[in-house]
Amino acid sequence: MTAGKRVLFVDDEPSIRVTLPAILKRNGFDVTAVGTVAEAIAAISQTQFDILLSDLNIGEPGDGFTVVSAMRRVQPQARSFILTGYPDFESALRAIRNQVDDGLVRR
Repeated sequence: MTAGKRVLFVDDEPSIRVTLPAILKRNGFDVTAVGTVAEAIAAISQTQFDILLSDLNIGEPGDGFTVVSAMRRVQPQARSFILTGYPDFESALRAIRNQVDDGLVRR
């Protein structure tokens, strides 16, 4: 059941930050969308989330792991997912080390 699930969506691409949250909202999620690591960390400290969906590369390669780490420290019960258009073995290994719940590849 998705009703009432609060999602923090982090992506530096404005078009994706508009389209994906709209789809999630239509499916019953309450979405907060931000575009930087700093905005994500501020949101994590101010609002309780059930799910983190973060781009892997926010400004700099691997910034998504910084957001996942912050979420794990502040809200360990939240599920964390990484979204990337450029999957590779090193990123997958880092995701495991950072306790990412799963990864999604966008095409």
